[in-house]
Parts: sequence; structure tokens; C-alpha cells
Amino acid sequence: MTGTAVAELTRYAGLTLFDLFSPSCAPCRTLAPVLDDLAADFAGAIRVFKVDVSADPSVAEHFGPRAFPTLILYRDGEEIDRIVGLRSRAQLAYWIENHL
Repeated sequence: MTGTAVAELTRYAGLTLFDLFSPSCAPCRTLAPVLDDLAADFAGAIRVFKVDVSADPSVAEHFGPRAFPTLILYRDGEEIDRIVGLRSRAQLAYWIENHL
């Protein structure tokens, strides 16, 4: 996914979650199936996009992650919250629910 594509995705109406990861990041690999489950649980209420920041440096420039994984929530084109680091499924579900 290019930086231009990501910029377009951030403009979606509603709630959008970006999972910024690096393939070499072990916590990112641990989080991947958890996010897949949450995307299914919250289908229709939130869109989830996984973004490999190592694939295009402009993506990292756009979001400015300091560590991985970084989860960023957007609502109607505006960043509303972010989490850095591994969290449990329950913590992430609570986080999402608080922004619905």
C-alpha cells in the first residue's frame, strides 16, 4: 500500500483502524490474528487496514509511528486515537467499543 493510497483511506467516513506493522516485528505477528478476529466481530462498524510500513517509506512518513505495532483510529478523516505496542484482545475490543 502506497502513501497515496493510505492518505485516501484515511478520508473514509466512519471509523477506520490502521494496523501499522513490520514483518520482522514479533509482537506484530502475534497481534495479526487478534485483529482479524476483531475485524470480524466489528464488521460493518469499523474498517481495518493492515499497513506494512517497510514496503513504502512514505507510509511511515504519513503516520509517524515510533514503534510497532501501532494502531491508529480515524473517524471521518481525522485521527482520534492511537495505541503503540501489543495489547490483549479484550483491551483492544474495549478501545474500539469506546470509539463507536
